[in-house]
Amino acid sequence: MPYPSAAIANRFLEIAKPSRTLVDPMKLQKLVYFAHGWHLGFDEGPLCSEFVEAWRWGPVFPDLYHEVKRCGSKAVTSPVRALEVEGTTVRLTEPDIPVENDFARKLAERVWEVYGRMSGPALSQLTHEREGPWRVTWDKARGAHHRVIPNELIALHFQNKLRENART
Repeated sequence: MPYPSAAIANRFLEIAKPSRTLVDPMKLQKLVYFAHGWHLGFDEGPLCSEFVEAWRWGPVFPDLYHEVKRCGSKAVTSPVRALEVEGTTVRLTEPDIPVENDFARKLAERVWEVYGRMSGPALSQLTHEREGPWRVTWDKARGAHHRVIPNELIALHFQNKLRENART
């Protein structure tokens, strides 16, 4: 089941707490993107219920962006909120990946192990690979913002990475 980007972001904020690692909005965006991408790459379907868009500095989940932009380039110090709609009821929540979804929670931990020490700009650079999903979408849109990066393109990219890693 896909979750709001805020749920994945909150998982990373929890993982970062014990090491007291600060996570700024750009870093948080890219970590959520990598978790979403690897989840797709492992054929587990989308991790995020929202589409990711190609913006100038890489892939962005717009709902997450609007929630954490108040932090500027400073660390996100409180849980990320999201709107939850049930029928006619709308409420603000602080979602997380449910404990029952062991795969997604462990995937987030592994993404943190691999990428957690990197800065937001360094992670952004990783998303700008020549044939990567962001670059393909950005180039096709000729730099126009807010173009959706198709999940199929992200899945194919991360599946190729899995195949490359299997060969080494």
